[in-house]
Amino acid sequence: EFRFASYYGDHMVLQRAPERAVLWGYGTDAAKVTITVLGIQQNTSHTVTVEKRIWRVTLDPMKPGGPYLLRAVQQSAEGVQVRNLTDVLFGDVWLCGGQSNMEMTLLQVMNASEELSDLTKYPTVRVFTAALEMSDMELTDLPRVELVWTLPSAGIGPRGNVQLAVRSAGWRELHALLSGVLAL
Repeated sequence: EFRFASYYGDHMVLQRAPERAVLWGYGTDAAKVTITVLGIQQNTSHTVTVEKRIWRVTLDPMKPGGPYLLRAVQQSAEGVQVRNLTDVLFGDVWLCGGQSNMEMTLLQVMNASEELSDLTKYPTVRVFTAALEMSDMELTDLPRVELVWTLPSAGIGPRGNVQLAVRSAGWRELHALLSGVLAL
């Protein structure tokens, strides 16, 4: 099946310049995959060959901002397949992990109603949650995604609010200090 790896999706944030974001996914062996980044600021394309059912592209460094459309096109003996990811931003990606306090929801914060009403003021902040899974072997991809890339809102549910609750003050400072585009 031709597709992006599980943790790529609409509304995601990829790391901005000076770093080079990596995109990868699954495809048909020996097929050509072209990844095109389409946006107002910049358009680029990269073509790679699928090996052992996996394709991988390292993008050029991208300035903070967006939104971009990421288009993956696979050309193989079976024909042409296209996959698009929309509303993609480039910014600062923060991986969040910790102890049991990471399970705290935004509704458990003292000023929850204020925090919830404030979320829509930050359309360039995005949230993603990988499922808590254990494995005895190294995994190529996530076994499960608990919350796909989402814009923060009062309706994203308890798991999506975890990152925002733990950082209820801190993420705003990061947003202002860094590129203005933030993934948690």
